[in-house]
Amino acid sequence: MKKQLNKTTIFFDLFGVLLGSDQSVVIHYISKQVGLTYLKTYEIVLGEAFMRMERGEINFNTYVNVVCSALPKGGCVDKMVVKSMWHDSGVSEMPAVSLLDELHCTNSIWIISNTSEKHIVKLKTKFDFLKHIDGVITSDRAGAYKPCQKIFDFALIEANTKPSFSIFIDDNFANVISAENLGFQAHHYVDFEKLSVFL
Repeated sequence: MKKQLNKTTIFFDLFGVLLGSDQSVVIHYISKQVGLTYLKTYEIVLGEAFMRMERGEINFNTYVNVVCSALPKGGCVDKMVVKSMWHDSGVSEMPAVSLLDELHCTNSIWIISNTSEKHIVKLKTKFDFLKHIDGVITSDRAGAYKPCQKIFDFALIEANTKPSFSIFIDDNFANVISAENLGFQAHHYVDFEKLSVFL
């Protein structure tokens, strides 16, 4: 068994916290069309349907259809406008990545993501920071998706830590609540400034 380190383990969500595309224009457009708040629209647009598309389980058109069906007045959304806006922005590192080196000096850094091992291997060819963290927990390997507590239990075993020594950061509120219920200190990621203050 691995020796327990006297470090705090910080578990980051991947998409929406460390990696993302600037979909703020898309989210703003959709929120105005359907009459939802920006935050609620954000959670639907970049929720589970987005992760299914990222894992290659559904294509973009299916993704947009699923999102529109989950939105009130989803029929008001012009799918061609969404497609055009979406493809104008690519996936890139988000500001939180700039914190990792300093945090890693005194903490263990892990990722918990609702994605596949194959997808992580592909992302490691594009984003160097993924090669320098302590580990990545995927739903593929854990056999469960966030917010299911099984994936958090799996992550604790893999990282050889306990909830009381762990921090979890995610942009999905349901995932944050699930981690808190297990005893993690958790932070709902909304913007970089608030995350910096939290950490």
